[in-house]
Amino acid sequence: MIEVVGLGCRKGQITLEGAEAVKKAKHVFVKTCKTDTFSFFEGSEVCTMDDIYDSSDNFDDLDEKIVERLLSQKGKTVYCVNGSGYDDKSVALLASRTDIKIYPSVSRAVCAAGFATGAVFLSAYDLINNRSFDYDGSLPLVITDVDDKYIAQEVKLILCDIVGDDQIVYVSGRETTAAECDFGKKFDYSTTIYCPPRDFISKKRYSFTDVVELLYRLRGENGCPWDRAQTHESIRSNLIEEAYELVDAINNQDIDNMIEETGDVLLQAVFHGVIGEDSGEYDMRDVTTALCSKLISRHEHVFGDVVARTAEEGLAAWDRAKGKEKHYTSFTDKMDKTSKSLPALMRAYKIQKTAAKAGMDFDSAMSAAQKLREEIDEFLNAEAENREEEGGDVLFAAVNVLRALKVEPEVALVAATEKFCKRFAYVEAHCEKPMNEYGAEELDALWRQAKNED
Repeated sequence: MIEVVGLGCRKGQITLEGAEAVKKAKHVFVKTCKTDTFSFFEGSEVCTMDDIYDSSDNFDDLDEKIVERLLSQKGKTVYCVNGSGYDDKSVALLASRTDIKIYPSVSRAVCAAGFATGAVFLSAYDLINNRSFDYDGSLPLVITDVDDKYIAQEVKLILCDIVGDDQIVYVSGRETTAAECDFGKKFDYSTTIYCPPRDFISKKRYSFTDVVELLYRLRGENGCPWDRAQTHESIRSNLIEEAYELVDAINNQDIDNMIEETGDVLLQAVFHGVIGEDSGEYDMRDVTTALCSKLISRHEHVFGDVVARTAEEGLAAWDRAKGKEKHYTSFTDKMDKTSKSLPALMRAYKIQKTAAKAGMDFDSAMSAAQKLREEIDEFLNAEAENREEEGGDVLFAAVNVLRALKVEPEVALVAATEKFCKRFAYVEAHCEKPMNEYGAEELDALWRQAKNED
């Protein structure tokens, strides 16, 4: 076992227990001598890691080399670090390799800055390396190890994203804003940035956790009567509607609307999760666990031994992993499990792709087009009672042609319908009398004008 002693952020913050551990150790290592906490060791024979600082390419390399040196020692070894002892990355790495015991300093860095405990503590290096950090603002946030101005600038960018530019923060006790927390000249191992807790309603930036919390409130005892009354069945059509509105925003390359509609789709997903939790069926943790587990298991080419060098190979690896997960027993079984709630064109497209993988496919787009012509002829010559069936065959054959040419039929039809509406609006706007009073040739002439305006 290796013992870790927290030295605090100023001299005199090592505890009596920590000092006793240092006294009894055979080997004493101090991460650096270039801070005033090192004054405790004056006159003692200790080894510092400053030579590793000089030879390391980056902080990960530094931590790795420090741990290797510590693990190579024989006999009782003590490793002394600035801060509490808990918030140093090399200590975390050491704990993953062997058993450790930590003697924390008298107080964490935040106490030295004059703030109370009961906060979320995070090293600046961990914050910078954790792109998914989700801070809900209900507790104070204390960022330690803001060692220099460059680290402060990185922290500033993240803070502005999660709390907003104007959020009041304290840099080692000095009040400022998140947008200006990198101002000033003095940044060293003892610099901390303290972000006070925020009221939920007055936040400038919100996280996924906040979305879930908001749904809890809306469906709570003093929430919204409409939200409380909803069930999975009552809001299921909303998800379809919101998804299509997001697709519209994407097609229009409308970024502001994409942000709004993406939020609306997320709302529907969280709504179902909270309804499931209220009814005891499942909760949001089940949802996120199932999602992450699926993404990991289906990306064996990322998290496993499967190799995929191209997008096509990646998709093939996904399909194989999905097949194992879903326990498909045959191609027919896979077709049967293709959602029947999909739009008809989209489902036909997916069914045909499955058939193609089984070897049932046209040898070319021209062959598929020939089949479409045959189906059109059969439809035009069909008896009245058979027209629906033959019409379906025409549509199914048309999907085959588009698939052969790598065109998504659902997307293509949406675009074609939108184009028709636009041209129709042009024709109607250029009519000097009601459209139905014009002849076919006149309307066709206006239609050609509309095409020229595209």
